[in-house]
Amino acid sequence: MVNTTFASEIKVDQPKVKFSLPPEYDFKSVIKSHYKTIEDYSKHFKADGPEDANAYGFALAKLTLGLVKNDSMSILGANYLFKVAAKESDNARERELSLFGIKYTENLLSGKGFKDESEIRPAFEQIDIKKNKPSANKFKKLIIGKSSIKITKGMKIKTQVDRVTRDWFSAYNISSSPREFNKERIVPWHEGEKIREILKLTTPNVIPVWGTVAKKFDNRWYAPDAKGVYRFRISEDKIYNYPSTIIINENTVIMNDTHGINAIAWDSLDADLVVGCGDLDGKVQAAYYLASQGVNVYMPTDRFVSMLIGTKTKGTIIGSAPVRKASDGAVIGGQPISISIDESIMVTNTTGGYPLQYYDTPYLYFREIERYIGKKLKIMPIDINEYGKADKIVWRAERAGVKVIGIRVASKEEYEAVAWFLRSDKSHRAILFHSAVYPEGYRLFFEFPAQTTFGDINIGFE
Repeated sequence: MVNTTFASEIKVDQPKVKFSLPPEYDFKSVIKSHYKTIEDYSKHFKADGPEDANAYGFALAKLTLGLVKNDSMSILGANYLFKVAAKESDNARERELSLFGIKYTENLLSGKGFKDESEIRPAFEQIDIKKNKPSANKFKKLIIGKSSIKITKGMKIKTQVDRVTRDWFSAYNISSSPREFNKERIVPWHEGEKIREILKLTTPNVIPVWGTVAKKFDNRWYAPDAKGVYRFRISEDKIYNYPSTIIINENTVIMNDTHGINAIAWDSLDADLVVGCGDLDGKVQAAYYLASQGVNVYMPTDRFVSMLIGTKTKGTIIGSAPVRKASDGAVIGGQPISISIDESIMVTNTTGGYPLQYYDTPYLYFREIERYIGKKLKIMPIDINEYGKADKIVWRAERAGVKVIGIRVASKEEYEAVAWFLRSDKSHRAILFHSAVYPEGYRLFFEFPAQTTFGDINIGFE
């Protein structure tokens, strides 16, 4: 057990220090967008932790608190704990990354800055997604949702850290090391909840991938593949808004709270299944990279999964699909419905930014199907301009006599509308996108198994 009594817990007056972070890094505004004050967020931190907590995890907690509160004593505490971890950790990677943590915290306190003095740049090459033509020329129906992934005892699952083993923003397991996986302390939402569901049905070996080195090329951040070639774009907020990130220099960081398939692909080729977020082009490209080499990928958040329609890979890629009990373990997906190519399909769309953007997933998906099959579909987009209010598509579909909808379901109102739509007519169907991580959306898969499916990239034909 690490001694967690630090100088920062002693009530003393201390000057506020403005740390010399590059200007893009901003943690306080992220906190203030969801908490009334910085102090409200700080209350989630505790002075002690679980019995198996280690110095590296506590160092990250102190680092986060120090950066959010502009508290030099917490940064000093992080520096001390990184030194403990560098010397005493039983994990080689923790010892290695602790050395970077030591230098980072010293730079913060000294104001030295983070200028990149290196002249050697690593290899950079973006992914080329190859697509095939449809397997049939003449067909009257599209079959969506037939793809499945089986999970059995002992399979190796690799996953992201953020929202699985830790969630810094909610201060959940804030003092745990990113590498620590305990099924009793899994983050109970989003990707963590999907892992929890799998563990209820079978007993795989779950391993978080962490400590990803990200680099900046032409003002965009990228993560590497298994050979160290940088190719998977990382969303800027996962760099600039995560206080657990260790800055090496202005073009290089270490990501502790990894988030997305793009951030974990480099260390996942030995997995049977990879579970992570898929709502960015770089995440989808990383999924394609893994599946091309035989690794299955589950992305319950799947905004850009349509980019992969028409691809053929050794491994299976599945988006926002349900996890069910199977005779020998669990199965993801495998819940098909059929749609006539002459049917009208009403889908949500949006031009709004975060958090509205996910409502464009159905529109992107069916437009890509059109390009793939080379035929026009009767797509009827409905713009969503208020979060949690996509239920209006149901009432419009009912008035127009439309029997198929594509929708993202996150709220109670959206659930109730879609449930009514499906219950009112057995011929009504719903393709659910970016919904598996929300309890209200997820339950529709189980309440209406013959009428709901997910945005499958492997389209069948009849």
